[in-house]
Amino acid sequence: MNAVAFEYGASAATEFLDAHRISARTPFQTRGWWRAWIREAADAEGATPVLVHMTRTDGPTLVVGLQLHQDGSTALLRALSWPWADYHEVAEVGDASPTGAGPDITGLAEAIDRCQREFGARLELSNLRADGPLLRAVTELGAAPRPSDTVFRLDLTNSDVVRGVSERRDMRRKRRRIERLGKLRLTCADTPEQLAARLPSFIELHTQQWGDRPDTVAPFDGGVVDRTYAAVAAEPSSTARLHELWLDDTLLAGWFGFWHDRTYYAYRAAYDLSHGRDSPGHLLTAAMVTELAAQGTDTFDLTRGAYGYKLELPSSSAPTMTASREQPCRV
Repeated sequence: MNAVAFEYGASAATEFLDAHRISARTPFQTRGWWRAWIREAADAEGATPVLVHMTRTDGPTLVVGLQLHQDGSTALLRALSWPWADYHEVAEVGDASPTGAGPDITGLAEAIDRCQREFGARLELSNLRADGPLLRAVTELGAAPRPSDTVFRLDLTNSDVVRGVSERRDMRRKRRRIERLGKLRLTCADTPEQLAARLPSFIELHTQQWGDRPDTVAPFDGGVVDRTYAAVAAEPSSTARLHELWLDDTLLAGWFGFWHDRTYYAYRAAYDLSHGRDSPGHLLTAAMVTELAAQGTDTFDLTRGAYGYKLELPSSSAPTMTASREQPCRV
């Protein structure tokens, strides 16, 4: 027998996450990411967390993270941690099904429909994975998908792609030029303790680069953004990483991201503008691609946004999807 349940509000959602092991399809559905975002960002976003879960006796329990917004008399449901997350998808309680049973798309659609009716809310989802169960479920409810953002990925199992990033002629030239000034080295903070020590320097570097730009998304300001990053970094299950490229003792560039299921997700980057002519961000990417490929990482996911530097790389592109559904009649 299937059963639909809701965990409404920050306390109830956090208690559910604390009590269960969560298998995430991307780093933006890990228990660590959800728990940190609920604790630090939800109030600032005017969002009430809602975890919708469909419990099955013959398969895994699926969990959909949503957030409820109230705009006057209009209720709106979006994916949990929108617009911070680059991907939205379902999670599962426990480990993936050992029998290989696929997700119950019809049951998932029923759970989402029940949630909409419970809150009398319109559903607006973006950045859904095109091959994922969440998009399939809302499509079954009658939503018409359309492209959202484009994402870019590097196939690190392809040696030609790895060489195409790390051994580009212009990169070799810039690497030789900057190495006349000192020794380049790549570091990676991958524990909560290491991340806590290094995150302030990354935030300072990012603020120097992006602080005065009008196109900055969610800038660090000493407030909720800084606290949320710190909270995510403090959660071991978030799989957060901070890679840094150094010239001797000078920090040239950093990339805050996540290593999840043999994929590296590049989330936010910054570099030292005083070394801009040597493209420290590109040099960091080249060093990371080489190291991650050697460590057995399959994919370097550059995430959403058609920025110029992504188009210069030998990456493949794919759309994420948006789907909406009008407010149904309340139960």
